[in-house]
Amino acid sequence: MKGRLRKMGLRRRGEAEDSRPAADSPDPPKKKKKKKKVAAAKKAPPASPSAIGGGSEGWQDGDRPPEHESTGPKALREIADEDLEKLLEAHREWIASKSAAGTRAELTKTNLREAYLQGAQLRGADLRETNLQKEELQNADLFLADLRDADMLEAMLQKANLKRAKLKGASLISARLEEADLSEANLEGADMREADLREATLESTCLTRANLRGANMFMVEAMGLQMQQAQLQGADLKGANLAEADLQGARLTGAKLQGAELMDTNLKGADLLDVEGLTESQLDEAETDDTTIRPLEFH
Repeated sequence: MKGRLRKMGLRRRGEAEDSRPAADSPDPPKKKKKKKKVAAAKKAPPASPSAIGGGSEGWQDGDRPPEHESTGPKALREIADEDLEKLLEAHREWIASKSAAGTRAELTKTNLREAYLQGAQLRGADLRETNLQKEELQNADLFLADLRDADMLEAMLQKANLKRAKLKGASLISARLEEADLSEANLEGADMREADLREATLESTCLTRANLRGANMFMVEAMGLQMQQAQLQGADLKGANLAEADLQGARLTGAKLQGAELMDTNLKGADLLDVEGLTESQLDEAETDDTTIRPLEFH
């Protein structure tokens, strides 16, 4: 034991004396590497409280990363499944009692991506700027719900009740809305590229300046629809009821209009270049003017 201690003492003295040759140390490279690690550890500052609380800065190697870190453009809050169920139960009570009991669902800026809400009772709920990407909302009741600026990318909303819902600025890219009721809903400026709206109800709906490029609107009921300056390039409007709809200034280049009802439809300033299936008799029933861009074959 004493001999071992002497050797350890010699090593320490050897480290302290710069003039001693490297051969006196049994394993100089390893010792020097270890010394550098210790020095680095001494210089490293401790993790700050703010980093532990949720920021990405200040985290040391091996520490658990912050929870609920948002990588999107907006910071979203997370909600556990059991807490969501309690919130929905309180909202159902609020609806049933006509606000005498329970609590209205407040889910603003909440991450609900890919949650399962088929048939959920969410009428009048606050879902502004909420992440509802790929959400399962088939047959859900969203009557009068506030969904302004919500992200509903590829959401499944077949047969959902969205009557009078507030969807201004919402993203519904590639959303499934077959047979959904969107009557009197406000979708001004909404992004609905490639959305599936087959046989949906859009009576008196506001789609002013909405982007519906490539949307499937086969046989939609859209009497009185407000769609001024909307983008409908390549949209499928075959068999759609657009009677008395306002499409003033809308861009319908390449849209499919076979069998569409255009009685008293406002097409003033609309771009109908290269539309498919439109007949002169259909166009005669609509309201046009000198600013309407007609198909080339009609000139």
